[in-house]
Amino acid sequence: MSNMVNQLKSSASSLGGQGGQTHPVFRKKLQELAWALFGMGLYYLAARTGMHLFALKPSNITLLWLASGIGLVMCMRHGLLALPLIIFASFWANYPGMAEVHRSSPLLYTLISATADGMAGIVAMLMMRLSLPGGLTQAQDLLHFGIKVCLIPTMLSSLIISLNLAVGGYIGWDEAVDFFRMLVLADSLGILLIYPLYQAWSDDRQLRSIEVQRLVLTSLGVGVLLYLAFRGHPGFIYFILPVLLLLAFYVNLNLVTLILAVSMVAIIAMTGQQLGPFQTSNLVEANFMLVCFVCTTTFTILAVALHNRQLLRIEAARQEWQLAAEVDALTGLINRAAFLPMLEDEHQRAKRMGRPYALALLDIDHFKTVNDVYGHQAGDEVLTHFASMMQANIRGIDKAARLGGDEFAILFPESSASEAIIAMERLRQRLESHPILTAAAQVFVTSSIGITEYHGGDITPDMVRTRADQLLYAAKHAGRNRVMFDAVTDETA
Repeated sequence: MSNMVNQLKSSASSLGGQGGQTHPVFRKKLQELAWALFGMGLYYLAARTGMHLFALKPSNITLLWLASGIGLVMCMRHGLLALPLIIFASFWANYPGMAEVHRSSPLLYTLISATADGMAGIVAMLMMRLSLPGGLTQAQDLLHFGIKVCLIPTMLSSLIISLNLAVGGYIGWDEAVDFFRMLVLADSLGILLIYPLYQAWSDDRQLRSIEVQRLVLTSLGVGVLLYLAFRGHPGFIYFILPVLLLLAFYVNLNLVTLILAVSMVAIIAMTGQQLGPFQTSNLVEANFMLVCFVCTTTFTILAVALHNRQLLRIEAARQEWQLAAEVDALTGLINRAAFLPMLEDEHQRAKRMGRPYALALLDIDHFKTVNDVYGHQAGDEVLTHFASMMQANIRGIDKAARLGGDEFAILFPESSASEAIIAMERLRQRLESHPILTAAAQVFVTSSIGITEYHGGDITPDMVRTRADQLLYAAKHAGRNRVMFDAVTDETA
């Protein structure tokens, strides 16, 4: 008996080991299936909601089909796996209404329409991947998105559904054209509102407090405008566009698409309940006015938001390149190219204001020996540590730079040489008494420093720098590990 128990334990342990190897893959597949099933449920809820909330009475023409946008997202995430799920969800949502009409073969005609919905998602996915593989990145992408991703797939599916319902007797042949047109508009609007929202939140899920505050204030403003527009003051509906435009400049795309989608859905839902400014005796004209307003508002806001995000990315890239051009990659200090203009600016300001400034030039004594003995990796660690010590011993307004190799400089605005000496002597003493721990060994180094002061006169920045350099070499020739200083004058320059 004990042998059998041991064998079972051994087998379980073996299976657990095998399962441990495949578990992450299995878990990933399970999560993907769970999300796909969640999408199917969401598709069904959106379809049923559209039938009840976005349908105009008495025609029951649905003005917005958010399920089409959800179908595209499902196909983008899960590929062909989404097709049977969309078909099932569409069939489940549409069959009760089809069965109530008491026509023959409701199962067949519902299945054809549901299959057309599924194929629309697949075609939209293929068009998206072919024409916009990187997604919506700039305002110009909206044209391709609107035509290739929104219109073409929905026109194909709407044509199949309209012919299917006309053949089955669910709608008259004289109604087929209007029905086709409204299907195209409703499905296209669903994709236009849902997919940018999905992409924006996939790209950036961060919620910054200032942006959330602006979103809340904008939401309250839009809510007030909607209330006024749908309670007897129709002109207020047109103020929603400039409010959303302002929001597009101040918050990220994810928050813009969220408030945009909610606002447009609210407008269509209230119109479906026979409220608001889009109520006229001519139903076709009312539908056209509503769709035009929603489409133009959505395209305008998305275009501005995408263009603003593109400009922000360009500016961020420019600043990154500028930073890379001005900052020493090893030490994080500003480099020679950035330091010399700062010295020029401070020189002119000091000359204009009659205030002094000090300039210190530093290098590490026998740095070549450090590289030769401990290697260049240790040399880089010494340079990095030296730069950190420099930063720790100066004020916030002082500018530390690496000019090249082991040559460093510090600009002391509004300071005399005697004030700069205090910081530099403190740095020299700390460097002398504290070895630098590198991967190779503890390295003891010292520094020679030359400091000069400008306090007016016809002296150029180059003369100031030359005098500091002379003092640095005087410190080295005097035995190194010391600070030499004086004020630059016409005679010394």
